[in-house]
Amino acid sequence: MLFIQIVISITSMVLQNCLFNNICKKKLTTNDHVYRFNMIMYGVCITLFGMAALGGKVSVFTIALGLMFGVVTALSNFYKMRALSAGPMHITLLVTTSSMIISTMSGVFFGEKFSLLKLIFVVVLIGFIYLSFNKTDNKKTNKKWFLFCVLAFLFQGSIGVLQKIHQFSEYKGELNGFLFVAFLCSLIYSRIRTRKSYRELGFRKKHIMFAIVCGVCTYIMNFLNLKLSGLLPSQLFFPLVNGSAIVLSSLMSVLFFKEHLSKKQLIGLCGGIVSLIAICFVK
Repeated sequence: MLFIQIVISITSMVLQNCLFNNICKKKLTTNDHVYRFNMIMYGVCITLFGMAALGGKVSVFTIALGLMFGVVTALSNFYKMRALSAGPMHITLLVTTSSMIISTMSGVFFGEKFSLLKLIFVVVLIGFIYLSFNKTDNKKTNKKWFLFCVLAFLFQGSIGVLQKIHQFSEYKGELNGFLFVAFLCSLIYSRIRTRKSYRELGFRKKHIMFAIVCGVCTYIMNFLNLKLSGLLPSQLFFPLVNGSAIVLSSLMSVLFFKEHLSKKQLIGLCGGIVSLIAICFVK
């Protein structure tokens, strides 16, 4: 059962990555586009988590942490999507997915043993990420994409830490209530940040359908990942799920989105993937 949940979580992450990449490059080219799209996505999550949370109790601790989780989630998705619209999918996802370094290393604060060998591979991973960066002639665009990647890295890494905090608390059973509060906060934050309507932004039915599917994927991965983060050690769970997602997403970027890699980038990407796998398996 645990294996099935992991597979479903990884599948939902890869599907969402592919949908994000497709629509971000074709349609979501401004901040308002991203915020409006995310409002639909978070609305789906609120509906699903709200139905599951009916009749359950929600503590002040869960509400407070949920609000924090909601803001971090909104910022994480926003900067990840802006990075995808400005740069290549394979390198963007390698950088943002590597944010699991933060979540993995946080395990020492939850009674998990520190691994020096894992830390060494983390440093190696950072080196390969640096190698995979492509210095284009358009320095302004490159810097903009790099900034989006860094911010997405920090906020996405914080998500795993907050998941761990909640699932190691006495309120871990309030899972649906926690995520309902979180995504309600994400929706409100996105609504405050946007200025234009769907009509002004030229949203069509297919864009709304994309957002709905991404919302279902977000619901699945957040529900399962929050649950699994409390069942598996950080140094196994985060590298396993995120490492598998980046391998499959990178494959999709080449097969379906026809993205090309220089020799330097190919070495960086392959080395980064191997490093992620090593972090998962070494003790």
